[in-house]
Amino acid sequence: MQPKAEEPFCSPSLSTPSYHRKAGVPLMDLKTTEEMATQRLGRPVKCSRQYLRQVITEYEALERKLPRIRKFSSPPTAQPLCLCMETSEDFNHKEVLEALEAELPGAAENELISSIRYENMNVICGTSGLLDRWHVTVADVQTLSHLLRSGISPRGIAHPLVRHDDLLLSDYRLYQCRLLARQRLIEALGMEPAEED
Repeated sequence: MQPKAEEPFCSPSLSTPSYHRKAGVPLMDLKTTEEMATQRLGRPVKCSRQYLRQVITEYEALERKLPRIRKFSSPPTAQPLCLCMETSEDFNHKEVLEALEAELPGAAENELISSIRYENMNVICGTSGLLDRWHVTVADVQTLSHLLRSGISPRGIAHPLVRHDDLLLSDYRLYQCRLLARQRLIEALGMEPAEED
């Protein structure tokens, strides 16, 4: 009888959390996440060396693929009027604002742009080679839709804008995947779980 193959760490069910789009509400239903983790981690720990080797190999592969990821102390909250631009260019706030006003004349005077925020992902993740993020919060859905379609061009370099919530949820899914993989390894080794580094 052939041993049953182990399912991958990130099952399709993990990639379909329930969404919330109301500002300030978690992007994922925390109960759903906990139920998924309980279902996945509630099975008995197998003691075979082959199983242990497989778990360690899968965890090492995940570590190589995602050496540095963003960590979360709680599920991210929705920011439905926030857009994000990822870039390797060293733009400043003035250049981003000018690019927004080129696309939306009078954006500053008409208060169509609520805020512009820079995020250095390399500092946040403790690594190098990641794209920086510029977060643009707008005043209404019409402005959001317009910028999603058009993007902006700081220094004449075209950049698309994407929903901030989509990017952050993607980061959170990677983090959850790593937590589940780490928990699985700890259980396979018969260790007590400790707080993540």
